[in-house]
Order: sequence, then C-alpha cells, then structure tokens
Amino acid sequence: KYAYSHADERAPTPPERGLLHIWQSAGPSAQLCPDRVLLSRPVLQASLGEHHGLLLTQGGQVYSFGELLWRDLSVPVSAPLLEISLLGRTVVRVAAGGFHCGALSEQGNVFMWGENTAGQCGLSERVSEPCPVSVVDSDVVPPAAVQVVDLALGREHSLALSARNELWAWGSGCQLGLVTNTFPVWRPQKVEHLAGRHVVQVACGAYHSLALVRSLHQQNTPELTEGEEPFAADAGHYCPLGVELTEVMTHEVTTSKIQKTVLNKLVFKFILEKHLNVTLTVGSCFFLSGSPRQRRCSAGRPSSSCRSRSAAPEEAGGGLPSLETEVWSWGRGSEGQLGHGDQLARLQPLCIKCLTGEEVIKVAAGSHHSLALTAHCQVTHTSSLTFLQPSGLLCFVPRRPLQLSDGLRVWDVSAGQSHSLLLADGDCVQPVLLYCGPRKDYAVRPDLLPFCVEMGYISGVCSGGQSCAALADVNVMGFIGAIHELASRERRFYCWLSSVKRLVLTPLQSASPSLGEPCTHLFFSLCESFVRLSLLIGQHSTALSYFLHDVQGCDIASLPLLTHSEHFLDVYNEYCSSVGDFQVMGGFRPLHKLSLECLGSQQAVLAQLCEPDQSAGGKADLVSLLYWPLQQLHQYSRMLLKLAACYNVVRKLTALWLLFFSLSVLRLPQRRVVCESGNRSLTLQNAGRFSNHWFILFNDTLVHTQFSTHHIYPLASLWVKPVTEDGSGLYAIKITCPEESFTLVASTPQEKNKWLRSLNQAVDHVLGGAGQGSSPGLAAMSRTASHTFCGEGRFKDAHYTGAWVAGRIHGRGTMKWPDGRTYSGNFKSGQEDGYGECLIPDKVLNKPDGYQGHWRDGKIHGFGKYKYASGEVYEGCFCDGHRHGYGMLSSGRMAKRSSSVFIGQWVHDKKTGYGVHDDITRGEKYMGLWLDEQRHGNATVVTQCGLYYEGNFRDNKMCGPGLLVSDDDTALHGEFSEDWMVNGKGVLSLANGDSLEGMFSGEWTTGLKVVGTYFKPSADGRKDASCFYVFYWSSTYSTNSDRLI
Repeated sequence: KYAYSHADERAPTPPERGLLHIWQSAGPSAQLCPDRVLLSRPVLQASLGEHHGLLLTQGGQVYSFGELLWRDLSVPVSAPLLEISLLGRTVVRVAAGGFHCGALSEQGNVFMWGENTAGQCGLSERVSEPCPVSVVDSDVVPPAAVQVVDLALGREHSLALSARNELWAWGSGCQLGLVTNTFPVWRPQKVEHLAGRHVVQVACGAYHSLALVRSLHQQNTPELTEGEEPFAADAGHYCPLGVELTEVMTHEVTTSKIQKTVLNKLVFKFILEKHLNVTLTVGSCFFLSGSPRQRRCSAGRPSSSCRSRSAAPEEAGGGLPSLETEVWSWGRGSEGQLGHGDQLARLQPLCIKCLTGEEVIKVAAGSHHSLALTAHCQVTHTSSLTFLQPSGLLCFVPRRPLQLSDGLRVWDVSAGQSHSLLLADGDCVQPVLLYCGPRKDYAVRPDLLPFCVEMGYISGVCSGGQSCAALADVNVMGFIGAIHELASRERRFYCWLSSVKRLVLTPLQSASPSLGEPCTHLFFSLCESFVRLSLLIGQHSTALSYFLHDVQGCDIASLPLLTHSEHFLDVYNEYCSSVGDFQVMGGFRPLHKLSLECLGSQQAVLAQLCEPDQSAGGKADLVSLLYWPLQQLHQYSRMLLKLAACYNVVRKLTALWLLFFSLSVLRLPQRRVVCESGNRSLTLQNAGRFSNHWFILFNDTLVHTQFSTHHIYPLASLWVKPVTEDGSGLYAIKITCPEESFTLVASTPQEKNKWLRSLNQAVDHVLGGAGQGSSPGLAAMSRTASHTFCGEGRFKDAHYTGAWVAGRIHGRGTMKWPDGRTYSGNFKSGQEDGYGECLIPDKVLNKPDGYQGHWRDGKIHGFGKYKYASGEVYEGCFCDGHRHGYGMLSSGRMAKRSSSVFIGQWVHDKKTGYGVHDDITRGEKYMGLWLDEQRHGNATVVTQCGLYYEGNFRDNKMCGPGLLVSDDDTALHGEFSEDWMVNGKGVLSLANGDSLEGMFSGEWTTGLKVVGTYFKPSADGRKDASCFYVFYWSSTYSTNSDRLI
C-alpha cells in the first residue's frame, strides 16, 4: 500500500481551527453545497490540481484525494489517504500540479510524485510515491544543496523558490524560462534571466508561469508627483528577452528629525520612569521596544505563512513587506494570459510593464488566465476567456480592476481551470467569498457565495481544475475575530489614505508655492509624513493578510504591530508633529482657499472622503481630514486590549502601546500643559501602595493615567472644591464630574494650593472668566457646558448641552442620544423635570415619536401631547410615563382628521372608566364604560345609519338586555349576545303600533328569525281576541322591508 485512510483516528469532535470546505465550481446560480473535510487534526494548507488535491495537517502530515492516476485509485475527499512515505519528514508546504504532486519539508527538501512523462517530477523514472528531488547549485564550488522555501506546479513543469529568492525550474515547455532547447529537463535548473533579482512569489498555470519580483529601485523619497508615476524605467527594463540592460540606481534622501513637543516628552518620561525604571535625560532618545523579533516556524507547522512572510518583499532593515514590486510572466500566451498585449509565447521571463507601480502583493495563475492582487485590494486579470469580458471581446493586457460592490476589499485570490475565487472584506468582520466563472451574461462583477457565512472566519482560498476550497477558523477566545477586524480596518484605512493622497494632496502640492514660503515648506513636510504613514499602513495591511494565511501557526508575539512598534511610534509621532506644526503656523486657512481653486470641481469627492465623524454636515474640512488618521490609534488600542485579554505574553507591551497611543491623540496645537504631578506630588485618596497615578492639567482638560488606562475630564464640566483640613494631615481637593467624583491628595499644603489655584484658573479661563479663578474654590458652580456621557445608564453615549449646577444637570438644556433620541427642556438634579420636548425615532416606521409636555423625575408626568409615528395623537394626562387620567386619543393616517377619536379616562395606558369613542371609519359612536381597553358596562351606541342602542357591554361586545331603536322608530327590547346580534326573548315594536313577542335570533342588519306572537292593537289600543294572531312556524322579519315573510 502507498497510503491508508486516517478515518480511524478522527476526533469525536472536529477541531475549531483549520476547517476545510471543498465544492465544485458550477457557477453562482447553481445550488452549491460545500463538503466539509473532517480530520483529527486541523488542516493547515490545501492545494488542488486538475482532478486531485493535497492536504497538509498539523504535525506535518500529508493527505491525498481525488483521481490518483499514478496509482489507479479514486479517493473521495471525505476519506483522504495519508501519505505514509512522508511520515517523519515534517512537511511544511504542499503543491498540486496538473497531474503530479510536491511537498516541502521543514529542512527545505523537495519531494515529488505523480505523472512524470514530461519530467515534471524531476526524476527520470516512474514516480508513484513521494521521492526526494535534489536541487543543487553547480555554480558554486563545491556544489551546494539549495534550501527551497516554496513550490509551484503546472501541468508539465515545476518551479521552486529558494531561500536566497532565486527561481529553479524543471519539466518541459517554454514555461520553464530556461535557455535550452532540450526537453524534458530532468533536473532542477536555475532560471538565469531572474538571477540577481529578489523573487518573492511564484505561480504556475497550465502552460505559463508568473513571478512576483521586488523592484530593483527603492524609491525612498516619498514625493508626490502629478499622475502618481512612482518610477519611469527605460525600454531596456522590458527587453523582450527579459534581460536587464540598464542599472537602476537608488537614491537615499535623509529626513530631518522631528522635535518632540512638551506632551511627547512627558509621555516618554512617564513611560520610562514608571514602567521601565529609566531616567530620561536631556537629549536622550529612548524607544518602547527593542529590535523586531523574527518569526519562527514551529515544527510541524506549514511554511505557507512563513513562506508568505519571508518571501513577501521586505524593506531593507524594516522587515515589513515592500509594495514596490513587479510581475514577470513567461510561457504560452495564446489566451493572452501573459499580459504583454499579444498572444505570443515567451521563452524567458518578461516584466509586465503596466503592472509596475501598482503595488501588487500576490499573483495567481489559472489554467489559461492570470490574476494580480494589489495592496489597494483590487484584482487585475489577464485572459481572453469570455467569462472575464463584458462583451465577449478578447483582451490580452491586464484589464482595469474587477468591478466590486461598494465596501468589498479583496485580500486573497486563487485561480482554477475556468474560474477564480476571491476572498474579501464585507460589511461585517467575517470575510466573504466572491466567484468569477463561466456565465451567459458575460458580466464582470463577481458574485457573492452566500454559503460562506456559515463557514466561519475564512483565512485562505484555493482553486484547481473545477474545484474550489476554503480554509476557515472558529473565533476561539475572540483571537481570530480580533485579528480579522484589525486587518480589515487596516486595509480600509490604506485605501482611504491612497484616495486622499491621489485626490487631495497631489493636486495641492503642485500649487503649494502660492501658500507662501513658511507654509509651503511645512506643507511639503506634511505631505512627506503623510506618504510615509500611508506606506506604513499599506505594508502593515499586507503583512496582516500574510499573517491571516497562517493564523493557526502564528505566535501572537509575531504580530507586526508588536514586532515593529518602534517604527509605528516614530511614523505616527512624525505625522502628528507635522500636522500640528502646519496648523500652529496658520497653514490651513490659505490651504482651504487653495483647495477651492484647485479642487473646485471635486468638492463632492472631497466630501465623500470625510468620515461621518470628521465634520458636521458631511462638508469637506481639510483640518479634520488630515487629523483623522490619528484616530486609527484608538483602533490599535482597542484591538490590543482584545488580544491582551486572550494572551498574557503581550500584555506588558500592550500597556505601553495603549498609554502612548491614548496620550498621543491628546496633542492639539491649541493645547498647553499647565502642570503635571511628577514624583507622586498628587495622588488619589486611598490609592494602593504600588499604584501609579499621573495627573496632567492642560488649559482645557485634566488627564488621569494609571498603567495602560487613562481618563479625560474636560474642564468645562469639572468642579473643584477644597476639602477642609480636619487634623488628619490630608491636603485634599474634591473633584466633581458629571459621572463621578474623587478626591486628590497633595503631598504638602503648598502643593495643594498650587493645584487648587491652577485648577480654578484653568476652569475660569475655559468658562470665559465666569468666576474668580485666582481665589481658590470660587469657580462658577452654575454654568453652561457640554458633555458626552460614557457610563452605564439612561444617558449612556448621550451628548448634553445646557445648564449645570455643582456637577449635575440642572436647568434648561438639550440631550441627544446616538440612536436619534433628543430631549430639549428643563432638568432638575440630573433628570428631566418640568416642561420639555422629546423626539424618539421609530426604526420600523422610519418616523419619530414626539412629545411636548411636563416631566417629573425623568419620566413623562402631567399634562402633555404625544404624537406617535403611527399617526396617533394623545393629548391629556400622564403619570410615570403612562397615559393616566383624562385624555383624548386621535388615531388614523389623516393629518387633520383622524379615523377614530377617544375622549375619556385612562389607567396605566389603558382605557378604563367612562369614555366616548367615535369610530369615524365605521360611523359609530360609543358612550359608556371601559375596562382594560375593552367596552365593559352600561353604554350607549349611535350609528351613522340611524341605529341607537342602549344596554350592557361585556368583553368588548353587546351582552345582556338592551334596547335597539332604528331610524323608523322600530324598537327592540331583548337579549343581545354579540354586536347587533339578538338571541333570546324580546319584544319588537313597530312604528304603526304593532308588536311581535317571542324568541329572536340573528343579526339586526341582515334579518331576524322569530318564533312568537304577533299583536295588532284594536281601535281603542287594547289587544283584542280578534286582533292578535299566534304563529306556530318560523317567520323572518326584515328590518329593511317592515314586513313578515
């Protein structure tokens, strides 16, 4: 046997990670049902060939399934076969070609098996089970074995990428890229036309090859130029032979070091003294983290991520993926898959000129088409296949990016025989799958696969032949979801930064000399720091995509945000200083005028770039637009808090990140430091012995930090009061805020007086001199201020503007909630009290409820008018938020005329007591008693048709004895069981004096069934024997015809 089934070792419950789903490509309209492969170990990587596939599980075990022609076996995907020959090899990567297979061990050794008629297995004999293939570099003395880090297989050729980023090939065909006419090539040979270049990824189609190569030039000067052309190479760079004829020199431009502001010095001083026990001296420069840690691959884990991360283009010394890449292609081009604008074959690698500078981060090759994924989450394709073309026309050059729906950002791609599979960010954190394949309408917009929602957090996709596969993870401890959310936000952030750079900064920089000498220089510095920040975010989002491809095997400590924290802090600090310097020098005023001239026709586009919370009314505001990137620090803080809750290993570094991020965003040009509590001169009352409290008083805010958390108290809503000394030796100051109160304890009386005076002066300055801040304790107790509540309760996340008294809402003001609720009126002791107006949105009807009236203790109480979104209007008395007492309710859709009106008594939102209900639609008026929203008791009903009823009601219907009179004076005294329904004894009196006594049944408006006696009075008005008749049969009396039938 070559392999055996591993079904006996399956776990009773499937693993929570490495969940594999496989389905056949049948078009988006087909009812697809993915098969889930259940193994005892998580699947770390999958690779699909023409009719077979390979699986790599945790522990380095390899499984095969499908049509294994070299063994004359057909193995279902539900019971894959374990490759026994590879046990103990610790395989870290697998690759499936057209009809052959490859595996890569942790030591960099290559194993091949399967179809070998074209030499694609690198051996000269039949290969039915995995056999080692030697990759030897004969150009060195002595010849040395080559360590391979990645494999890619086509139909008749194989490619291997070495640890030195060199490409090796064997097999048959021009897709090898070798300078030879002898085929097959039985032994791996180096692709000389890519020698000296840094190859970072390879992909194989059926008969063509792709390579992602780092650009030779490194454009370190981040200047913006019109048209966004990052590099203009000469024609030699794209020689048809693929040989480099010119040497591109790199130029390094040094940048000036940005001086730290006062707040930045305080932040670093606190971090170093409080957390790292380092004393900060003048002129010293310290960082929060050491050199970036290199990622290590554990034994038994695949190198797909290791390969992706190590093979990804990296900046020199930076360790983050480089975005300056090129795409090279060679092999058959009959379908336009090479992207050179023709159908010619290429014997050697040739650079695709139109993709240079597009920041391609991944390439994928199908049987006869190619895909290129950029850092901007766009996908470019090359093919003459009609399913990619809108009108069936042939296309041999890379087309414009695929049309995607708004909000979709692609971060992984794969290509099969005649389809493509895209992995993208959707409206939620969980990724979505998009499908491109054969269809009749020739549409180019990918289709969403709805079943992807049930798969969980998809980390990678794979295609081959007519099959598709997806690897997913369950959100264990919130870690998977946190990483996906962080990566999704970074990708969206980078797309936004690129749009701002292209649509705003580039046009403005070309016209910036009109700003004047100082502002022009500062604006150029601002643009340079913006480009550096954009480059960092692009690299980080790409690194996170690579991280997600192997999220199972990754150590949390290798997260780029942690390993490169020093670089992040430097770039954000530089950008923050550049924006602040530009605003301090008054640069935004002339820049706004310049933007109206240069971007006059693009103001709508500029407004779309503004995030919802950037500027009021969605208007384009350059200040908020350029300050908004700093808000991303809050997202880092939130993500690190989630990760810190899952792993203790990152908590210390997370604390330092959170502290720096949270305090860095406090830096505003108009903000100044008044004083700060160094050397424990001020602390909280009853603080712990080992606790660290740091207070910073700005001219508009008091900040309290403790370890990695901080609290911000705006001075406009802060009350200061000295605590009388009682002999306890505490020099205390009472601080009152809208949501909390606390006591500060100074070390000496002098320190207490200093802080008390500084606090009162700062508060008085914010209030416009309302109090005498120079005299401690006399700051205005009553004031008008704004505050956003963040604590739990009715006011959570609500924004209040209005009157305050001693830290509590008191007086007239306006409260607005995020969900659209508003209250404008009087407050008392922190609650709505007195007259006020309130709007409450109704999401179902998309209209608000409105109330105008009196309140007490935060509830509607007293007389008021409530307009419901449904059209009903209640005007009357309320009690504790309920309709209670006398009131009128008008209901209906008509604006001035309601379809019904009720006037009467209410008890706890229900009609109870005497009330009059006028149903205009039915033409009935009810006057009588009610109980719990139902007619109950004595009442009178008058109808539009002239009917009059007087009697009893029970459970909202006529019940018991009653009198019914019609418009022709016909009267009925009888027993009623339903509305207008008679059932029992009764007397019917006609207008001519005749009467009918007996048993009645039926509805008055349709006809009555009577069994009884008909009386006809004599001339003197008495019943005479000659004037009455006895009926012994059933008769029917029609109220409409006044006759017996």
